[in-house]
Amino acid sequence: MTIATSRETDNLHARTLTRPGTPMIGPYSVNQMDDLYTAIPAGEVKASGIMNLAQRLYVAERVQQGARLVDICCGRGLQLPTLYRYAPGLQQYVGLDVAAANLAEATDRIARLDDHYGARLFPIELVECDVAAPWPAEAVGDGFDVAVYTSALEHLPRELAVASLRHAAAALRPGGVLYLSTPETPGLPPRPLQYRVHVYEWNSAELEPVLAECGLVVEEKVGQLSPPADQVAAALAERFGDGARQWYQRLRETVSPALLDTVAAAAIPDAAMEVMYVCRRPA
Repeated sequence: MTIATSRETDNLHARTLTRPGTPMIGPYSVNQMDDLYTAIPAGEVKASGIMNLAQRLYVAERVQQGARLVDICCGRGLQLPTLYRYAPGLQQYVGLDVAAANLAEATDRIARLDDHYGARLFPIELVECDVAAPWPAEAVGDGFDVAVYTSALEHLPRELAVASLRHAAAALRPGGVLYLSTPETPGLPPRPLQYRVHVYEWNSAELEPVLAECGLVVEEKVGQLSPPADQVAAALAERFGDGARQWYQRLRETVSPALLDTVAAAAIPDAAMEVMYVCRRPA
């Protein structure tokens, strides 16, 4: 039996904690995902940026005409460009965020989008609030058809994250849909973080019962980021046969990993390192 040294134990513990120097507001990490709309034109293409774009497109291409949408922890408003392009018939967009600086960036983005399209395509409201606390009644109104909660749950401590999910479920209209993405991090808590700008990372075994307790039904799981290539190949072969493994190996020779990581992960959600949960509040 191998006995961990004190230094090894200390290092393992440190990896479960948010990295010192991470921007924080109280217990929340407000470190934001890279702005893909700035990075890609400058030639910087990362797997996380492609994942982010895939999330935004997945939501925007499925939003129904006349839907009322809440963007939870909206940050700098990265969902908005795809909504302008693919869902201009929204009834309303409401963005919630704890950081005034994030909302200021979102406001600037809205101004640029309005200028590009020549008009405000749907009503927009930005609200500074703690999403783990009761949401402002005037913002919730009569509820939402769509809630977007992408790449943010992991920036809250566990109990506050649970509270935010309860508020999201309660704010959905019957039949409404929550799009929730978060890293899939194995093991029991406290888990070493994949990314130490996070506060608490989940996995499906822990998260899905919480979603059920909130009254949400998980209808779909979509992988967002791939594990190491050998694990992807094994998962594809197990699910689809050896031809899928050969297909993937050929793509690895011809497609940038930044692109392939998100595409391949979509087919193997049970092996992915980040997952989008498509949840519905029953009608």
